[in-house]
Amino acid sequence: MPASRRSLALLSLLVLGVTACDKVSETVARLRGPDTSPPDSLPELLNDSLPFDYPVGLYLQLIDDSVTLRLHIDEFGAPVPESTVVERGAKYAQFDSAALTGARELRFKPARRKGRAVPYTVLFPIQFKVPTLPVLPPADSTKR
Repeated sequence: MPASRRSLALLSLLVLGVTACDKVSETVARLRGPDTSPPDSLPELLNDSLPFDYPVGLYLQLIDDSVTLRLHIDEFGAPVPESTVVERGAKYAQFDSAALTGARELRFKPARRKGRAVPYTVLFPIQFKVPTLPVLPPADSTKR
């Protein structure tokens, strides 16, 4: 076999070998599954204000409560609505509904792993608390 044919045959085997190694690496990565190591940074809330509306009837009754949501935040920093669930509910279902509705408006800087944005699930506590007003001193009845 001439040297040029032998070189071409060896080059073909080398290319086939590299391609086969790539296929094996891809298959091993696929079988191993997604990287589940902890992210280098957790999601950060970007909203200037929280988008949760206090249920009016409960506010007027001066009722406080809290809700904890489980939010799956995608690699773009948005909660995935169909994955958002109430982890720990309030005594009144209206608080749970208000929390789920408001969660759609949340925006985050996504979690990062090895420099890449990755989806991540967090527990997000929400406190519904009626603000307390300062007590005014009684009007002085001696002044007229």
